[in-house]
Amino acid sequence: MTFQLLDKYIVSSFLKKLFNILSVFVVIFLVVDIIDHIDRILDYNITLYQISMLYIYSIPQYINIGFPMAMLIATVMTFTILQKNNELTALKSSGVSIYRLTVPFIIIGILCSITMFYFENMIVTKSFSLKSELEKKYFQKMKKNKSNNHNILIQLNENEIISIDKFDHRSEIAKNISIQNFQNNLMVSRLDAKEMKWENKSWIANKILFRSFNDDSIFYAKEDSLLSINLTAIDLVELNTKPSEMNYWDLSAFIKKLKNNGKEFKKWLVDLHFKSAFAFSNILMILFGISLSIRKPKSNLLAGVGSSIFVIFIYYLMIKTGQTMGYKGMVVPFLSVWAPNIIFLIIGLALLYKART
Repeated sequence: MTFQLLDKYIVSSFLKKLFNILSVFVVIFLVVDIIDHIDRILDYNITLYQISMLYIYSIPQYINIGFPMAMLIATVMTFTILQKNNELTALKSSGVSIYRLTVPFIIIGILCSITMFYFENMIVTKSFSLKSELEKKYFQKMKKNKSNNHNILIQLNENEIISIDKFDHRSEIAKNISIQNFQNNLMVSRLDAKEMKWENKSWIANKILFRSFNDDSIFYAKEDSLLSINLTAIDLVELNTKPSEMNYWDLSAFIKKLKNNGKEFKKWLVDLHFKSAFAFSNILMILFGISLSIRKPKSNLLAGVGSSIFVIFIYYLMIKTGQTMGYKGMVVPFLSVWAPNIIFLIIGLALLYKART
């Protein structure tokens, strides 16, 4: 058997297992999510179509979460079955080292890490944003307080509030704005605008309606006008946008804006580094999977899967703990999420080095 045929045989076996395991994880995540939110769904009388759309947009996120787990378990299963069938022993006897067998897996791990980085930042972020919009649409439209159908409500000063229906952090455009001014708990004026856009450090609003409710009772309409309010686009992003809704490049650009404006940015920087650190975990899972399955030649499949689940639990615990410590400023942002990767890489290489070749 040539190396080309050998690589094709082992890789095809691995990819089949990877696909099947990932599918199982996605189904489990979907079922758990539905069970967890079944009361909410029933309370709001969500239709089957609406539920389907919500969970279709959830699938990319679940794939992203479950992919490192599937990589680890698929690797362990592939090598454990090879050992169980004495194929690994036969390959060693013919002069093929374990290190040679790991080459296609390491290449797959690198390719998967790169692919999942772009998958998260080009597909997962968009699907997460769409899912968030649908949740606001389906769940907020039926709230008991129907007098306020705006998603963002901010107090600008002691007597003035602004409500915004929707804000897009990419285009920096806000939709359906209402600015209300109060005196002695009574509304004295109200300005409504169809849209306002952040340009040259100012808000430009269009299709404006202004009403004054005092003795003068002023009313007028304008197409375009500058709005002088104590609120910036950066403020809206901080208040209304989650890092998971922003891709790596948008988040990086936003952090630069925060720095330039002298605002706190370390929490956002932690999330930026998390995006690359989590994608890198795929190659770590490959490395650990090989090390776990070849260290004990007589280990069975169940023991291998159990060890994989334990490793996954430890990794997720470490990276989430590090992320929290990074948020609190206890660890520098880069190390808060990359330290688990560095630790796992060192341990994985050490285990592989000590493995029987």
